[in-house]
Amino acid sequence: MVQELRICIAGFGAVGQRFCRLLLEKETELAEKYACRILLTGVSTPSRGTLLNPRGLDLNALLRMEEAKRRFDRGLPGYRDCGVFGMLEECVADVFCELTTLSISDGQPATAYIMEALDRGMHVITANKGPEAHHFRELRDKAAAKNRLFLYETIVLDGTPVFNLFSETLRDNRVLGIRGILNGTTNFVLDRLEQGVSYEEAIREAQHIQLAEADPSMDVDGWDGAAKICALANILMDADLRPADAAVKSIREITAADLAEAKAQGKRIKYVCAAQRDGSGQVKLSVEPQLLPLDHAFCTVNGTSAAITLYTDLAGELTIIQTNPGILQTAYGVYGDLLTLLAKVASGR
Repeated sequence: MVQELRICIAGFGAVGQRFCRLLLEKETELAEKYACRILLTGVSTPSRGTLLNPRGLDLNALLRMEEAKRRFDRGLPGYRDCGVFGMLEECVADVFCELTTLSISDGQPATAYIMEALDRGMHVITANKGPEAHHFRELRDKAAAKNRLFLYETIVLDGTPVFNLFSETLRDNRVLGIRGILNGTTNFVLDRLEQGVSYEEAIREAQHIQLAEADPSMDVDGWDGAAKICALANILMDADLRPADAAVKSIREITAADLAEAKAQGKRIKYVCAAQRDGSGQVKLSVEPQLLPLDHAFCTVNGTSAAITLYTDLAGELTIIQTNPGILQTAYGVYGDLLTLLAKVASGR
């Protein structure tokens, strides 16, 4: 017997749209392998408004409308001129997918959305690193108290299973430290600078391929990396930190002379995010350019690729490299969390 799982989505940008396409592409597999039919009963964005249908929105029609109009049709029966809280109040859903934009300063309003969804008995999947970087313990504890799942695999390294790796296969390990190349924009820019391109031209190229925003400061000044390493430390090292706690240095400080000197030494400059316990047991965060020998694994991470190293007490040092991820990989992270949810609900975990 095929069960129905009703989901609602906050945010319908590139990730939300690709996730919906994945639901269409995997519809048969979901039915045959997981005995499940996914119904999208609500979607809400600040600019487009909200669409609701308790029997499930037509995903094909929704995607066609988005492609043609870049907005939701106000004439549709299910259109509501309300925000995410209104959607959560009105829609009938088992799962809330939170795909809104990062707020580096406080993780809001995404955190409030998640809290509301949990209070209404929904499981939560998010692609937003802000809530974990600012309010992880509160959200984790609320989900546990409500006996709901709170999943966030795609907040770092897109769909690469960093958190599932730790929780499902590195059992009884303690994470002692984390290092990573976690921001594709800065890695791309540093590569282009090494190749003799100016900083301004490297940024324009990153914007042209839709890697960097019109204002790239969140990336190049290290705050995206700070949010990611903070979220990692809060989740994997039980820290209780905020992005502002990180010691951050911008890549704007790197000069052509720095890169030439690194090359002369047979080394490379990489933008490294790190979380490490000090002698007192406190977790310290940093995001800074580092001079690395060419035989270091991070020196093989080029273009928009990313990498993470976990230092554990039992399994030792583990490095994962993700090569040039795209929007599909980010959407897969959300889809993968959905499959995790289906498996855990089915097993009663």
